[in-house]
Amino acid sequence: MDLFEAKVNNFIERHKLLSKGLHVLVGVSGGPDSLAMLYFLKRIREQWDLKLTVAHVDHMFRGEQSFNELKYVEQICTKWDIGFEGVQLNVPLAISKQSKSSQAVSRELRYQFYQEVMEKHHIPVLALAHHGDDQMETILMRLTRGSSLKGSAGIRVHRDFGHSKIIRPFLCVTKAEIEEYIRQNRLEPVYDPSNKKDIYTRNRFRKYVLPFLKQENKNVHMHFQRFSEELTEDEEYIMNHARTVYNNLVTKEEAGDLTIKRNELLREPMPLQRRCIHLILNYLYKGKLPENLAAIHINYLLETMGSTKPSSKVDLPNGLQAIMSYQTCRFTFNHSKPKAYTYEWNKGETITLPNGNQLLMHCNKETLEKGNNYYLLKEQSAFPLIVRTRNEGDRIQLKGSGGTKKIKSVFIDYKIPLHMRDEWPIVTDREGNILWIPLLKKSQFEALNQENVIILQYKTYEDF
Repeated sequence: MDLFEAKVNNFIERHKLLSKGLHVLVGVSGGPDSLAMLYFLKRIREQWDLKLTVAHVDHMFRGEQSFNELKYVEQICTKWDIGFEGVQLNVPLAISKQSKSSQAVSRELRYQFYQEVMEKHHIPVLALAHHGDDQMETILMRLTRGSSLKGSAGIRVHRDFGHSKIIRPFLCVTKAEIEEYIRQNRLEPVYDPSNKKDIYTRNRFRKYVLPFLKQENKNVHMHFQRFSEELTEDEEYIMNHARTVYNNLVTKEEAGDLTIKRNELLREPMPLQRRCIHLILNYLYKGKLPENLAAIHINYLLETMGSTKPSSKVDLPNGLQAIMSYQTCRFTFNHSKPKAYTYEWNKGETITLPNGNQLLMHCNKETLEKGNNYYLLKEQSAFPLIVRTRNEGDRIQLKGSGGTKKIKSVFIDYKIPLHMRDEWPIVTDREGNILWIPLLKKSQFEALNQENVIILQYKTYEDF
């Protein structure tokens, strides 16, 4: 085992990336980095008792040339007695149907193929050939773009990948070291010409920024790697605390829709606030945060959330909105205004509202409890009653005061979130007089005693 292999092997042992008898899927493009990693894993295969399978993707950008690369990788696997899974994916066609960059679509489809192969062969680990230069480029790019602290930590040595794991054993070595390893072992990789084009941000960092840093310190990649590992460890520690806070914040959690206690979040230290927002976004985006989501979004969101305005809204990438109203903040992809409704409520009926809550009628006084979720209807009242959403200019004649009040003002007094006002039920008599705003206000038309009454009850889904 030469110095290069010893260095990588020590890195693997330090981070516990491999275990004896492991089946490893190796992502191999045929380029210098992935071919060197495959050769290295072949060299330590006996030492670790590894079973190796290669996954190769032809993205179909370069026609016959890229197809020949697929066949070339397959030949190498046959020669080295390694299992092979290759596929042609029409990435150009997929790009034409999506508003994403070619690199993002390529990565998404490639990783999807990896996952399919791992499920097919029950492979627990995927090895990828990112190296120290890739780490430097990634950290610099993300800092320049304004990523969150977690994003700025760069490429992780290992991370979860569905029910499996991704490992990157070459993060401890540089591109130059890999090239020397290839030369010494007379490997013949293929070279993708797109890796030299200045149109890609990563290539510009590779060509213009990294040489300057390496000139200052030839071991600079080690400092970047240490920075990444320490930041990742710190982040994991803080995130464990953030998850506890998150569980106490959330009042509603559904696909594409989540509501939190705004005031509770704002009581936490800023580092926990930011990470709770990250957990929220990770849940809503299903673990695939948009490329254009940056730290500026999270900072602006928290700034808006902490403002003195009772109600406000922040637009986030891919159509997600954060809607703040008094003590709550709702994150949702559903921007549609609740539909107005009108129901006739006949004697003895139960009305189920669009939000799942119910209005019930009782003749048995034993069910009666005090509170604004009950209303005493005079027994001689004419039916049907009407249950509807609010109308412009609605007013209620208040019980006890003799005056009237706008429904809008009632909602404001009770700090009802904006998105809930348009679906809140209002009960009127047949003539249109507002009798009751469940949970909030009763009108002067309520019976004064419990004799000869019908009891109306508002039951929320939490009470079922």
